[in-house]
Amino acid sequence: MKHLAVLTQPFLDLILNGEKTIETRFTQVACAPFGKVKTGDLILLKQTGGLVLGEFTAGKVSYFTNMTPEKILELKRFSKEIAADAVTDFWSSRQNARFVTFIEVKSPKRYKKAFPFPKKDRRGWVILPEHPLAPEPDLFDLASK
Repeated sequence: MKHLAVLTQPFLDLILNGEKTIETRFTQVACAPFGKVKTGDLILLKQTGGLVLGEFTAGKVSYFTNMTPEKILELKRFSKEIAADAVTDFWSSRQNARFVTFIEVKSPKRYKKAFPFPKKDRRGWVILPEHPLAPEPDLFDLASK
């Protein structure tokens, strides 16, 4: 399966540089990528309001449910892998999440030529259609890797 993850800086560059080795999503509801990503899936990386800059393959995927602020704090042991120190309010801004997704980043790759993605909504994660007649273009035909 293919996915599009929308990321802000500095997290996007940290993944592509191999410094952030776990991509995380903290949400109040069970929305994608929660329960939707599996090992081996391809994750395209799009900058918020910008272009698709690269990709990685999903390694181990872990899902956490019924989270509380106390359980969120238990995840701090992964601070280095998720690059939590890259922003000052990482943990405080996520303390009310009820669902957490951890995706191990494998084989990150920065594209030689970035490309646009025709996305008009505010979703931070999109599951890309597999059907060849799907309305969205096949991004892999557009990407120059």
